[in-house]
Amino acid sequence: MMDRPAQSRSGDPEARRLFQHALEVMDSDPGEAVGALRKAAELGCSDSMVLLGVILSDGTDDEKKEALDFFEKAYEAGNDMGSRNLGYCHALGRGTVKDKAEGARWYTISAMSGNAKAQCNIGVMCEFGNGVPEDCAKAAEWYRMSAENGYSRGMTNYACLLRDGRGVGRDPAEAARWFERSGSPRAKRLLGIMLLNGDGVPKDEGRAITLLEDAAATDRKAAELLASIRR
Repeated sequence: MMDRPAQSRSGDPEARRLFQHALEVMDSDPGEAVGALRKAAELGCSDSMVLLGVILSDGTDDEKKEALDFFEKAYEAGNDMGSRNLGYCHALGRGTVKDKAEGARWYTISAMSGNAKAQCNIGVMCEFGNGVPEDCAKAAEWYRMSAENGYSRGMTNYACLLRDGRGVGRDPAEAARWFERSGSPRAKRLLGIMLLNGDGVPKDEGRAITLLEDAAATDRKAAELLASIRR
């Protein structure tokens, strides 16, 4: 998923008003929303450039290409969501030729600016060798940064490497702490499995079942595991 700003941080009151108006009418009148965002973008609002790019990326081939231009303009204005969305588009071939290496380059630019989602994205690419050489140690570094910046998926991915000792020293207890902090359905399932098996942490079947129950509503694998336990 691309970054989608929820508010304008522009210093221009009119740009902020136009951005807010676009949000309010986006579902009922998409054309009006696009028009408002174009005006706000002309006033230099980089968040409007990003949101406009996100909308255009779902349109025609010409609009997808225009979306890339807006993302690049947002990046040039100092918006790390613009560079992350460029990474997404290049990595998936959205509005341009699919090029994972170019996607990784843009993700890295965004990640270096502190974008926690981009830090996780480039971590995934390093872990699996997509667009960059496979390097679990670098993946661990990026995941750790993403985790410390508060991104749930980064926390979960970092915990997986800590649990398995891939790219970083094996530390099940620290992995369990990051799974706990993440709190995502996937993290709850993985922590539940650790507790069921006593994998570097004390066995606790009761807590494991509670975690799997919490995760099962939206995590199919947790639901399947829970069902198998109860047979």
